[in-house]
Amino acid sequence: MMRKLLAVVGVLGMFGTGAAANQMTDKPEAGRTCVLRVSGMVCGACAATVEKTVRKIDGVKRAKVSQPKGTADITYDPAKTTPEAIARIINEKTNFKADAPQR
Repeated sequence: MMRKLLAVVGVLGMFGTGAAANQMTDKPEAGRTCVLRVSGMVCGACAATVEKTVRKIDGVKRAKVSQPKGTADITYDPAKTTPEAIARIINEKTNFKADAPQR
């Protein structure tokens, strides 16, 4: 029993140290962010559907969709996609309506 506990503590210690080292050397994600308005979501599963769809788009680095707020916070590579293109894909591939921010 004690050996298992020591083994688990040792493994956790190795992962913890490695994670801290990675955080110090990793560069932050480059990209732009935008907030899209998304209407028609009535539950968390709706938000998850939009999030899953957006994450499949080439150039999207991060997506966080909030059903209560009716928003999608997206970090993307402007060389690969645009807020308008992301909104269009949400509109085409889901049952929800997305609007890109006005420029």
